[in-house]
Amino acid sequence: MWKIINSPIIIMTLVLVSLFSYDQLRENTASSEIRAVYEELISISEDAKDDLERKKLIEGFVKEAGKQIKEGFGSFNNEEDKKKKAEENKHFFETKKLVLTSLPKIVENTQHSNIQKTVIYQVKNDSQEYLNKVAHTIELYNQNELVDVKDEWGNIKLAPGESKSYSYNVYNRELAFDSVKITVNDISIMEVAK
Repeated sequence: MWKIINSPIIIMTLVLVSLFSYDQLRENTASSEIRAVYEELISISEDAKDDLERKKLIEGFVKEAGKQIKEGFGSFNNEEDKKKKAEENKHFFETKKLVLTSLPKIVENTQHSNIQKTVIYQVKNDSQEYLNKVAHTIELYNQNELVDVKDEWGNIKLAPGESKSYSYNVYNRELAFDSVKITVNDISIMEVAK
C-alpha cells in the first residue's frame, strides 16, 4: 500500500512546503490555501473506493496544483514577456506583408512528356529583413473552382529588395486548370549581426 501512495504523498508534501514557503513572501493568504489543499486531500481519501482510485485522484490533484503553482510563479515576468512577444509578432506580420509574389504565368511544357504545365512566378522581398525561407501555397483553379493545392516551403533566401524566379511543374496530365493563385503563408527571418 505504501508503494502506491508513497509517490503522490511525497509530491503533495513538496507542494504544501512550497505553498508554505511562498506564504512568507506574500500576504498571509497562503495559509488558507494550504488548509484548502489539506481538506481536499482528506476528501479524496474518504471518497476513493480503493488504493488505485485514491492514487489516481491524488495524482490528478497534485498535477493540477503543480500547474497552478507554476502559473503563479510564471506570472511575475509575464507582462514583460507579453510585450516583447507582441512586438516580435507585429514585426513578423509587417515583414510578411512585404514578401510579395508576382502574377504567375502558366506555360505549356513541350520538352518533357511527363510534365503537363509549368507555373512560373517570382517571390520578392520588399522588407528590410534577410529571409531564410518563404512558405507559400500554390492553388490551381479551373473556371474559378479550386482543383489542386500544393504547399511549398522552400529554402528561398532573399536579401532586402531581392526577388527570385521559381517554377512549379504540374505532372498530372488530366488536371485541367486555367488560373493560379500564390499566397505567402510563413517566413523565416534571418538573424543578422548589426
